[in-house]
Amino acid sequence: MAEDVFLEISNFDIGKRAFHIDLGRNYAIVADYDGKVSFIDVFTLEKTEFTDSVIPMGGVYDGEFFYVIDNYKREVLKIKGNTIVRKLLLEAKPVNIKLINNDLYVVTTDPYKFYLIDRNMFIKKSVELPVHSPLIRNVGTQVFIPLFENYKNNVRLTELLFMIPNQNSYIINYNNITYPIDLVGYQGIIYFVTYFEGNLYKNEFKNQPKVAQFGKYTTEIELYRNYIVGSSLMGGVYYYDLTSNQTTVVLDEIPISDIAVSPDNEYLYAVSHIENKLYVIKDKEVYQELDTKKYPIDVEAPDNNIVLVLCTDSEELMVIRRFE
Repeated sequence: MAEDVFLEISNFDIGKRAFHIDLGRNYAIVADYDGKVSFIDVFTLEKTEFTDSVIPMGGVYDGEFFYVIDNYKREVLKIKGNTIVRKLLLEAKPVNIKLINNDLYVVTTDPYKFYLIDRNMFIKKSVELPVHSPLIRNVGTQVFIPLFENYKNNVRLTELLFMIPNQNSYIINYNNITYPIDLVGYQGIIYFVTYFEGNLYKNEFKNQPKVAQFGKYTTEIELYRNYIVGSSLMGGVYYYDLTSNQTTVVLDEIPISDIAVSPDNEYLYAVSHIENKLYVIKDKEVYQELDTKKYPIDVEAPDNNIVLVLCTDSEELMVIRRFE
């Protein structure tokens, strides 16, 4: 049987201050905080640029319209054909946007708020958040807002860990847990991880036992086969076995900035901002290593055969293809 091989097929200039990739259908959307948004069709490799915003910080695509947040102008922009067709002015500075359940989810600073906005740019709901909460996570169509900066100077600032906006409810902090950053769902149970300590917790009724430790400085977790996988900026890709409850680690000496899982669950991708490498992992073995441009900070897998790597220092988005 012929083996798969991964090769870079294209790369795009995306500007100096781009730190993450947003995915929307067939598009990768990369906002350069200096004023440019790149819309890249991951299949045709066609790129368009939008430059009518001051500090764009993210975007989404619904199949017809793009929606971009402008932190400086406090606006959500609805765009078609590179033209703004509608603007929505917010009372706060948007820092993140997701399209889930055909609605726009936006979180802001100054003040800290959450907005639920329909695609006609009508605000359906807005909620003040108790602490800085710049992230939007989801398990399927269920949305969670991590109340990230929940401690300061060892003082707890809120009793809450995650807001669940669709249910008007929260996950309560029962275990003095600090800096929740990401979560996954497995067989109806929520597992979540903390940033600085890299602790993985299981959310039970009024109980949140620690089940694993993923190094430190963990930015996200993913489901990969029967594992919860996390990475550490200090080194390592960690596997928590949901069947045996055991933890193993690969690449434990390699600082990892981000991970992603192929939609078919065949491959796990990890990038190292120190080594300038993309590691293609199958099961728990490194299947292939690829050199990246400088300082890869985000990796995404929008398709079984496409991997995107955002390299901040070299200002490039790499498109890598799996050839079977």
